[in-house]
Amino acid sequence: MEHVDITEKILTYLKRHHTGEGKAVQSKGLEFRFQMSGRKIRDIVNELRCDGYPICSDENGYYYAANKKEVMRSISQLNSRIEKISEAKNGLVNALHLFPNSNCQIQLKVWILREKEVIRY
Repeated sequence: MEHVDITEKILTYLKRHHTGEGKAVQSKGLEFRFQMSGRKIRDIVNELRCDGYPICSDENGYYYAANKKEVMRSISQLNSRIEKISEAKNGLVNALHLFPNSNCQIQLKVWILREKEVIRY
């Protein structure tokens, strides 16, 4: 029950005090205010985003979106991160040949995610 309460408190706080990119708050500020780790803040922000709340972020911190443009910028930033993580994963997959399979069987399951998405402005 406390998890729901703190998630709601963070959502309410962001919406009330940090709406719009010009009012972004750094993770350290949220960590101090809610007495929790940066990891926990990221987990809660992720949960809120997954639930459909427009929690955005940029180099200045987290904020509740004031408009569609801000949401689109955050989506673009996340897409860029996804691409970089995918490139890193592919590099590791390509490196597997450096480790010959001697006494054990190596299994690799590669999940390919295809996202077809049309975003209208």
